[in-house]
Amino acid sequence: MFGFFVLCGPACFAREINLVFVPLHYQDNKDFLQDKTALLKRLANTTPFNEFPASVKSLEMYPSEREKEKYFKTTQGIPPYKIDPIYLKNIHGKIGANYKLVVLDENSSGSYAQMSFPETTSILILGRAGYKNDESFSKGFLHELGHSLGLRDESPEITAKDSLPGFPNCAVTKQEARQWWGDLEGKDPRVSYIYGCCGNANYIRPTIASLMNDIEKADDFGPVNERYLRQIFR
Repeated sequence: MFGFFVLCGPACFAREINLVFVPLHYQDNKDFLQDKTALLKRLANTTPFNEFPASVKSLEMYPSEREKEKYFKTTQGIPPYKIDPIYLKNIHGKIGANYKLVVLDENSSGSYAQMSFPETTSILILGRAGYKNDESFSKGFLHELGHSLGLRDESPEITAKDSLPGFPNCAVTKQEARQWWGDLEGKDPRVSYIYGCCGNANYIRPTIASLMNDIEKADDFGPVNERYLRQIFR
């Protein structure tokens, strides 16, 4: 699932992305670090991120119990937490750059990412308990990271009110889809005009399956999304 809608224009492209990992409800930080390492390894082995490994920076932050109580507020809906903007600003002051806050919650089953610009500070929350195995967890991370970099949800079944269509991978009309990825039609056998994305059966996505659609059936982002992601690091 994802949060608010933004357009991604030329100004949103960056040469690197900072990932700040934060643990919640881990009994042992070794387990958190093991999960973080596995997620980064999967990212490094996924196209197109494997083409520019030095462009992804990562570090960990360990909020105190007082900080968790003060800045992390549990909700009943989506997202599962509301994180105080002051906490985000404090991290920005420490690292001196915009970043993606990746919250790994060992007990939660809910996952979420803000739909945002690649260069914008935004939040990803991964509920570890919501994934059936390590591979699903890793692909769930890639799915949510995709949202934080500007990729739309390609599932025709989601019902979130803020699941809005848009560039580069969920078009309202076939004419719009042709403008965005028509040059790849015929050149790549996976690229076509598939009905159903952003919870609407009439919207159009570029491939049958990708990590932005079904993480259980797909292993990559698909040609159109990969091209978009490459632009981020141009």
